[in-house]
Amino acid sequence: MKKYKCFIVDDEPLALNVIEQHLSKFSQFEVGGKSTDPVDALAQIKRLQPDLLFLDIEMPEITGLDLLASMQHKPEVIITTAYREYAVEGFDLNVLDYLVKPIPFKRFLQAIEKFLELKLQHPAPGIVENPACIFVKADRKTIKIALDDILYAEGVKDYVKIVLANQKIITKTSIGNFFKTLPGDRFIQVHKSFLVARSKISAFTAHDVEIGDVEIPIGRAYKEAFLKAVESA
Repeated sequence: MKKYKCFIVDDEPLALNVIEQHLSKFSQFEVGGKSTDPVDALAQIKRLQPDLLFLDIEMPEITGLDLLASMQHKPEVIITTAYREYAVEGFDLNVLDYLVKPIPFKRFLQAIEKFLELKLQHPAPGIVENPACIFVKADRKTIKIALDDILYAEGVKDYVKIVLANQKIITKTSIGNFFKTLPGDRFIQVHKSFLVARSKISAFTAHDVEIGDVEIPIGRAYKEAFLKAVESA
């Protein structure tokens, strides 16, 4: 049986214990690490590469949403918070689920089932990774796309429009799941609905990215991570 590694971030030790106790009821999961310090947690997450991250929002120094936005390669994320008002912003960052404290086990179970269902479908439904290309299901067939040909991709509800220099391909998946199939050193998500090929960026401002003649907005939650990425390139 495959084991999924989890990491828990919460500035309240009691909340860490509750989540860890809930997880102990599932043989498929193991807690690879936990932290009450979000800055320390970020370094640990990069090192451990967990499959699933439980993330609080209101924490000292940096919020959970800021921490999430700063990650180049994100695990599946379940938000755990006492504040309902962050739900929209959380889902803008493609989180898997949003649990409000105190978290009853029945609701926790629903989130775990959502994660397992996603993994059973495949890390990204209909998409298979390859070092130089991907294969996507579209128009009742499987199409090979060279990574070098991708300009950008746009998420539209349950579909992703992949834009190439001379073609557009639409496949059924989310923009978040599609992003996870792509190498982080070549692609970057700039908005809840858009990701771009780094090498295809012709210009950018603090508000948008240009891919040729196309202007793509930079979402507020992605701005800091994007600017750091391009400035360090």
